Amino acid sequence: MRCKMKYLAGMAGACLLMAAGGAYAQGATASAAAPAYKPTVDDWVGVNAAVDNYTLGLELHDPARSDKAFWPEAIIIMQPEPGKSITIPYRQNETAPPKSAGGAPMANVIGTDIPPWHLALSHHFEFQSPTRATHYGYFLSVYPDLKAKTTTVGLPGHYEDILEKRDGEWRILQRTTVIGAK
Repeated sequence: MRCKMKYLAGMAGACLLMAAGGAYAQGATASAAAPAYKPTVDDWVGVNAAVDNYTLGLELHDPARSDKAFWPEAIIIMQPEPGKSITIPYRQNETAPPKSAGGAPMANVIGTDIPPWHLALSHHFEFQSPTRATHYGYFLSVYPDLKAKTTTVGLPGHYEDILEKRDGEWRILQRTTVIGAK
């Protein structure tokens, strides 16, 4: 009987130590990873709507919808390859047709007139404050040629966005578009 009591007491003590250690570790991890601002459901819906407006604007060929994703003074930072960066105002991005290596205008980035499908693959948002958030999301462009029954897959990339909330509305203030890997 005495042996059973020592065993049970030892097991209870070990369980308490493990629970206390786990709770301590969880508290330390939670406080280190906890954001300064806890977003509301409206914040989550708002940042998703901003990013979706851009994607749907592309897919529906609706520039007005894309405009709802960006603040008028937004900037686009394009990184077409490692070590190369081009910064332009968002509005210039909408009006400047892409050019081929020889400088001639082309319809899309692969040099054809095939409209791409823009596949947004995942989204990660972090909120810094009630009016500032960041977004990281992957994309892939696909160019289906139904006549030739072929598909060209464009280079993969990702977006690094800074979003800002004004008068209850979230929009992108800065978008960095990275092609390929860093």
